[in-house]
Amino acid sequence: MTRTLILALVAMTALSACAKNGGNPFGNREAYDGHFFRVKLDRNRDDRAAFGVTVNDAGRSLIGAREAARQKANEYCIRQFGRSDLTWVVSPDVEDAQLPIVNGALVMRGECAGW
Repeated sequence: MTRTLILALVAMTALSACAKNGGNPFGNREAYDGHFFRVKLDRNRDDRAAFGVTVNDAGRSLIGAREAARQKANEYCIRQFGRSDLTWVVSPDVEDAQLPIVNGALVMRGECAGW
């Protein structure tokens, strides 16, 4: 009886390690409007408040690309200054035709609000 119980507990423990968290096949990546985007943030080494965000393949979903850029910028400003306040050169909330899209990528520039 004790042996069966121990084997059952070992089997349950081993099988529980096989489960994927969240069911995301890409690991911890976030989906925006149902799409996964490659997002890169470039910062200015002289002025760490200034940054640029590039979202590749933005044409798949402009709504998702906007949110991916906004998320990456917020993460950067929080890491650098402890707050998510920022000012965009061109807001992600403008109409689709006014978004700065270069070679299929959404390119946003902004500046974090300092201390």
